[in-house]
Amino acid sequence: MIIVRMTKNQGLLLGIGLTLLFTAVALATTLSASSDVILYAFDQNPAGTDEGNEWVAIHNPTNKSVNIGNWTFESIHGTTAIEWIAEGTTLYPGAYCTYTPFYGWHNNSEETIILRNAKGEEVDRTPVVSDSENDNRYWIRNNSKWTFGVKELEKGELWSGYAKTVVDGDTVDVSFNIYGIQRVRLVGINTPEIGEDGYEEAKAFVNRTCWGEAIKLDVDDMEQYDPYYRILAVVYVNETNLNEKMVKESYAEVMYIPPSEFDSREWEADYTPSPAIASRATNI
Repeated sequence: MIIVRMTKNQGLLLGIGLTLLFTAVALATTLSASSDVILYAFDQNPAGTDEGNEWVAIHNPTNKSVNIGNWTFESIHGTTAIEWIAEGTTLYPGAYCTYTPFYGWHNNSEETIILRNAKGEEVDRTPVVSDSENDNRYWIRNNSKWTFGVKELEKGELWSGYAKTVVDGDTVDVSFNIYGIQRVRLVGINTPEIGEDGYEEAKAFVNRTCWGEAIKLDVDDMEQYDPYYRILAVVYVNETNLNEKMVKESYAEVMYIPPSEFDSREWEADYTPSPAIASRATNI
């Protein structure tokens, strides 16, 4: 579901939700009695630039639809920003919606976000929190507590989204239909770093192939995140395995790091599996 806000900058409201795994600090907060809609999650310091990548999610945990048209999000630290939800917007029972403006509106330290209804009454607010880590981790509500970390994704799923920003030859920022904006590391390959031979060519190839395109992500169920909290996945563009194509087109080298669901060595033309691996494959 896409919802356009009524300001001079257009935003998006996208569904979000799933079982989540978080670590670090937990902060208690209470829900206002004026509504059952709650602030659910937000990222005040996403990976890369803040502008256009910060987001906040709301949730309707009830079994009744709620008209959230002309409700507002208000950030109160740093430069105060008030953003409107389009008139006539309905948040259906159990629905999650994520809002992403096209500019930086969250402060990285001591930030609070307030949700107000069409009458200007406070519906809910987040605790005062900070995020000094420029990565995929964000704040999420778990019952009465707020926690900071990354989410454990449901295994066996193929996730849909579009490539919002190409960071380099093996890293892409992806806007998910249900997950907001996340940084994705193409699993099993490695491309040249900035300043190295081949860097510009590899990045340009990924730009031509997937920037702005609808993509599918097959997340590595054995190791979903790398040490930088980037999602590890095989990226499919028009049913083509981009990771494999990067290797075969000589823009990337294989970088197989177990444990991994994907044996990227199979993408090399001259790769021959050991007898033990071949035997296991035959018996599957």
